[in-house]
Order: sequence, then C-alpha cells, then structure tokens
Amino acid sequence: MMLPRYLVATAVAAVFVMPPSEARGQDPDIQTPPTGNAELVYDREVFQYPEFTRKNPFVALDGAMGGGPRFEQMSLIGVMYSPDGNSVAVLSTGGVQVAEDGTTTPIDGDSYNMKVGDRIGNTTVIEIRRDAVIVDVEVFDAVERHTMTFLSRLQGGTP
Repeated sequence: MMLPRYLVATAVAAVFVMPPSEARGQDPDIQTPPTGNAELVYDREVFQYPEFTRKNPFVALDGAMGGGPRFEQMSLIGVMYSPDGNSVAVLSTGGVQVAEDGTTTPIDGDSYNMKVGDRIGNTTVIEIRRDAVIVDVEVFDAVERHTMTFLSRLQGGTP
C-alpha cells in the first residue's frame, strides 16, 4: 500500500523537529527567561590605590639619587649667612677627633657648599639659619626633617 506523499513528508518532519531546549542539550523542564525585555547589567570591579607615591623598584634603596654622602656621614662646619636669602651652608664628611687629653686630630673628608634647595646624597637643604641648617632626609620612601647644628670640640666638631 502506498501512502500519499504529503503524509510521508509530514511524518518525516515530525521525527526530525525537536524543541530548541533539547536541540541545545538542555533539560526540557528548565525554563529559560524571556528574551524580549531582558536587561543587561554590567558589574565593573573598581580598584583603588593609595595616594602616596610608590618607590621605583629600579632605584637603589640607599636614597642617594644624585650620589654623594648620606646624612649620617655629614656634619655642619660653617654657615655664610646673608639676610637677602643667598646664605651658604658648609657641610663636611670630615671632622675632628678629640683625645682624652684635649688634643685634636683632623679627619680628612670632603666639604660641600650648599644653598637652599641643593641636594646631596639623601639630604636636601630646606632652610639656612645663622646657627643651624634645616634639612630633609629621605629614608626609603619617608622624608624626615632634621636640624643640623654646630658640634662642639668634645662632640667631634672643629675647634
């Protein structure tokens, strides 16, 4: 017996037609949300970094950007004070060693004539007074303010 052609085509189409969820390999019992009015929400992760400046990892840790002696190696040996702001501070890596009997022996070292704003090693001159010099000292990423005063002979200063 022969079936009409339209019945055969309908039977074949019914065998090959599946619901879309089964075609994608999903469980047909799970309902998908409607796609007509779907609202897309984008969540963005926001990073905040501290506002302080970070140390450059390619710079030496000694803080001596321009080279030269460190603050701990220097002492104030003179001030040429000028009221118009052109004062000069004389810093030195040398000094004087004082023996118990009071005799002095000079210690060789370099001296540096510094004006306000000059930098040597990890030290920057901030202010020059008649009897003292105010400096900023960079220690790693921190900046500390110090006052350099003249040393007495017993402290190793010049006579």
